[in-house]
Amino acid sequence: MPHLPAPLPANEQERLRSLEHLGILDSAPEPGFDDIVLLATNLCDVPIALVSLVDKERQWFKACIGLDVRETHRDLAFCAHAILSPDEVLVVEDAALDARFEHSALVLGPPYIRFYAGAPIRDDRGFALGTVCVIDTRARTLTVAQHNALLALARQTASLLQLRLLSEQRELRARHLEHELAQAQALGRQAEQFMHHAKRVSSLGMVAASIAHDFNNLLQALSASLQMVRLRARRPDDVERFSDAGLQAVDQGRLLVNHLLTSVRHDSPNLMCIDVNERLESMRDVLLRTASDGVELSLDLAAAGTGVLCEEAQLSAAVINLLANARDALGGNGRVHIRSRLVSVEQDEALAAGNYLLLSIADNGPGMHEELAAQVFEPFFTTKCAGKGTGLGLSQVLEFAQRAGGTVKVQTAPGAGTTMNLYLRALGRIDTHLPVG
Repeated sequence: MPHLPAPLPANEQERLRSLEHLGILDSAPEPGFDDIVLLATNLCDVPIALVSLVDKERQWFKACIGLDVRETHRDLAFCAHAILSPDEVLVVEDAALDARFEHSALVLGPPYIRFYAGAPIRDDRGFALGTVCVIDTRARTLTVAQHNALLALARQTASLLQLRLLSEQRELRARHLEHELAQAQALGRQAEQFMHHAKRVSSLGMVAASIAHDFNNLLQALSASLQMVRLRARRPDDVERFSDAGLQAVDQGRLLVNHLLTSVRHDSPNLMCIDVNERLESMRDVLLRTASDGVELSLDLAAAGTGVLCEEAQLSAAVINLLANARDALGGNGRVHIRSRLVSVEQDEALAAGNYLLLSIADNGPGMHEELAAQVFEPFFTTKCAGKGTGLGLSQVLEFAQRAGGTVKVQTAPGAGTTMNLYLRALGRIDTHLPVG
């Protein structure tokens, strides 16, 4: 008579899904499960013990003592019968006398099973996934203590399976979080690079806009000089004087272009110790052309020979910028006074204690309210109509002063004119006329 396999449990599909969910099939040996079979052999005094999980077509051994195989076909599995009664220990005292097993190849051939006892391993939903079982090659019985011990080992195995699942889920979650963290860090680096690039583009844009603003002032001075050249074409001395003023404006434009190129290349600023008074004297004709004919321009340069560490192009651009703003505020008619002097600062919130060259550009125009004066150094703020100003001129003047170790302060009131005070850190006296030997 051929051997008949065990029938399938009524909940077979759900049971298999639960077993698959554990992810334990074909996994490597683990000490916790090895300890279970070791205890089982000692408690039941048998040569063979298994933690057996019943798969769709096989029984697979998570832990094993006494056999040199890791699985057998499900049709031959004693455990396939044990899982049919999840709450009970299946005990077969003599398999050769049991109609279910007497014709089994495992009874008639190696390992010549006679005795079998299997306690079902149940998950948290009550599905029997396999057994903790003990096997002997001789017929025998199971004591009450051994029966209870097998049940306890089956419960412990179920806990190990659940703990193992939770541990793998935590590890999977940790790996997922590490991956997300790596992605977030990568995105953070990309965002940082983007912000750096955006700041660079924005900075270059502001520099370019500011230089365009300053260029416009120079072009006005150049235009005024060329117009005077045309009017005085028959008077050589006047032509030479106005041509010199135009050439000074061109030279200042060259310095501004060099400043733009330096900004693009990220080179260090071309800082040098400059005699501010001497530079302003050399610009006198350009300043006169910038002021226009209707504006009376006067200079009082009392801080002769005082050195300031700054960039020459930016110094010239700052003065022309402030003069052009004063001219525009006057509407082409009024007075502008440029003055320099050496001052000592002791206590000031905006300035460190020390000596400063104070460069003032004052006009007798309409002045400003306090609220408006507080905004004039903000980038892109302008009171001029569209196309007449970028709102970057005064912000660039402030930046220049700060790079020169100082700041800019405005004195103004409605009807009282406006004075822009540039504080530039004084390095001491310099001699610009040393003989070259």
